[in-house]
Amino acid sequence: MKPAIGIEIGGTKLQAGIGLKDEKLLSLVRTQVEVERGAGGILEAIPVLVDEALAKANCSLENMGGIGVGFGGPVDSKNGITLLSHQIQGWDNFPLKQWLEAKWRLPAVIQNDASLAGYAEAVLGAGRGCRRIFYITIGSGIGGGLITDGIIDEGQGLGAAEIGHTWILNPDTREMDKLEHVCSGWSIGQRAQDAVLSGEPSILNDLCDDNAETITAQTVYQAAEQHDILATAIIEETTTALAVAIGNVINLLHPKRIVIGGGVSMMGPLFWVPLKKKVQHYVMKPFLNRYEIVSASLREEVVIIGATFLGGRQ
Repeated sequence: MKPAIGIEIGGTKLQAGIGLKDEKLLSLVRTQVEVERGAGGILEAIPVLVDEALAKANCSLENMGGIGVGFGGPVDSKNGITLLSHQIQGWDNFPLKQWLEAKWRLPAVIQNDASLAGYAEAVLGAGRGCRRIFYITIGSGIGGGLITDGIIDEGQGLGAAEIGHTWILNPDTREMDKLEHVCSGWSIGQRAQDAVLSGEPSILNDLCDDNAETITAQTVYQAAEQHDILATAIIEETTTALAVAIGNVINLLHPKRIVIGGGVSMMGPLFWVPLKKKVQHYVMKPFLNRYEIVSASLREEVVIIGATFLGGRQ
């Protein structure tokens, strides 16, 4: 299999890489997305990043087998069209596959970034060796991917496994809400910010130097490690809501392994131990002890690894 160009188009970062050799990337370069410039700004930046990635890998375009792209939003993968981005304007119904193939004269494949990350974890990461895995990325939002026998489940062709858009009870409003509005890294930080600004006592004030707007999910976890009541409650609410969602996934799809990636997955035992314990309450009895919940292994390179692997198979 020839090496390929991999591209990740996110809401905050843009990455390009060349791979794979011995299951490793030959190069990886990244830049921040200029949100105000929209899709047009990203399309201008992609060729510059690709050239940089090729030079860093000491590779020429002629040696590439194809292009794989992980896009931060729903896509029509069959036709290579981005349907929309929740963060960046200008991606509605954009023919990205056509644009890439015209630019580099290489076959291109487009996938949702979470599905592509799940694919990478299934074939080369924490899901390796499992026939059926469900991948969840918990970062600024929440995405998912269902991989069976090394194939991404695309539903009816517009994607599937959008666990972040499933519904749970919001612990603050006591109303039904989307999972990512409660359990994403952004939501964890925002709930803490709101509580601190409303006057709830917490060491979060000290950790953020009395600037509540700088509180992140990681700040909340640090406070929970110091037995802060507010932070501990937020972590508790988060693991409960996430456990409900994961229990539903297991009951519906019965994957062998749930692989969790993204920034929130890098939290420690105060997150992982209660999460795994709570999931057991929501899984039907015959499925107990017949699944695993593990941390992703490919970290920030996961989408690019998936993109180059898929791109090289074109």
